[in-house]
Amino acid sequence: MYHNHVIFIDMQLNEQIKRIKSLMLENVKDYNIVTAGDLNSKYGMRVYIENLNGDFIGETNIIDFENGLKLSPNLTSFMKNKSEPFGMGDTVYQYSLSVEEPFRGQGWGEKLKQECHDIVRNLGYKYVTNIVRCDNHASQGLMKKLGYQKHQSNGERDVLYFEL
Repeated sequence: MYHNHVIFIDMQLNEQIKRIKSLMLENVKDYNIVTAGDLNSKYGMRVYIENLNGDFIGETNIIDFENGLKLSPNLTSFMKNKSEPFGMGDTVYQYSLSVEEPFRGQGWGEKLKQECHDIVRNLGYKYVTNIVRCDNHASQGLMKKLGYQKHQSNGERDVLYFEL
């Protein structure tokens, strides 16, 4: 009986150790996020991702909605048709996501977008919007995976949004 009890406690301890290791590894980032500019400026904030060696992996831009409308004729055109539920003070427009060729297909775009979500969430915004070409299957797939929803489409481009 004593032997079985020791084995059971040992199994529980090993399970707890595995769980703690897993949690520790989840919080270790194998990359750096660097920002430049101001989200509330003419071109917004550039957000780029690099590995721990400092190699450039990819970048995107985030901009408040008011400046995004001034910058993007496509966004302005879409919002004339139907702008709700997006408000000037609670929405960010993200544009020009790119990942360098050697790093594609490895989840870097997803990490970059999630980091942008964290940035805009911490600044108090409620929505992130994007315009993605309908035939850009990689970007469309990434948006779907992250939980973006289609706001509207003109057959060539979709306005997608994510509620933070």
